[in-house]
Amino acid sequence: MMDHLRQAYEFDIHVRRDIDEKLSAQGVEVEAQDMEEGVVYESGGVKVTAFLVDHRPIQPAFGYRVDYAGHSVVLSGDTRYSENLIKFAKGADLLIHEVIDPEAFVKGAPQLTEQQKKSIIAHHTTAEEAGKLFSIVKPKLAAYSHIVPGGAKDLLEQTRKSYAGPLEVGEDLMSFDVGTEVEVHRPH
Repeated sequence: MMDHLRQAYEFDIHVRRDIDEKLSAQGVEVEAQDMEEGVVYESGGVKVTAFLVDHRPIQPAFGYRVDYAGHSVVLSGDTRYSENLIKFAKGADLLIHEVIDPEAFVKGAPQLTEQQKKSIIAHHTTAEEAGKLFSIVKPKLAAYSHIVPGGAKDLLEQTRKSYAGPLEVGEDLMSFDVGTEVEVHRPH
């Protein structure tokens, strides 16, 4: 993919590097390698572990666990309900999980066929399924991100059918401080 992106942007890179901005050739070099499940980065006490999730038919699909100073954040990536995610998310301080509201998605996608809608819904996690997962993992805080469709209104109500713990619905520019407690900072 990176080789083809370099080809796609070859003219733009040439203009910026060689004509207009005289940028260093090193600035556009990309060193990429395919990942597998396991530790993908470790430096300065930060450890990032990639783990497989179930986003079939798209394979591979990964979630990530970031560990630092005795605390951890897990990012689900795109996935349907995943036992492997549960395994890697146990003990996490913050679990950020994708979610789909099937009813809101169907209403908001009239251009898609019924089969296309079913296919898209099938490789994502509903709020109720995420709630079941959160109940098993028991993070200090669960938060939704990559909400499909954006602006879905009933996520908390749907999640509360199976999860009573701390939960936030993510929004653009929301941030978290992870320590003894997980603090939520909303954008101004």
